[in-house]
Amino acid sequence: MLKKGEHIEGTPAELELLLVADKKAKVFFEALSKSYKQGYCDWVGSAKQEDTRKVRAAKALIMLQNEQKTLKT
Repeated sequence: MLKKGEHIEGTPAELELLLVADKKAKVFFEALSKSYKQGYCDWVGSAKQEDTRKVRAAKALIMLQNEQKTLKT
């Protein structure tokens, strides 16, 4: 869990890998404002276990494919 005011630097590798394979989701992600992108990156990247990051990245990809700005987990 991130402390208040802390953020993940850059896009987590697990999410980036999926975005590279899905052009539509990547275009939508790149068009989001910085705060929305940071929300996705923080949610995926803050998981302590690699398996959890992969699961979150897969869920984030589905949300981005559906053009959801905010996380609805």
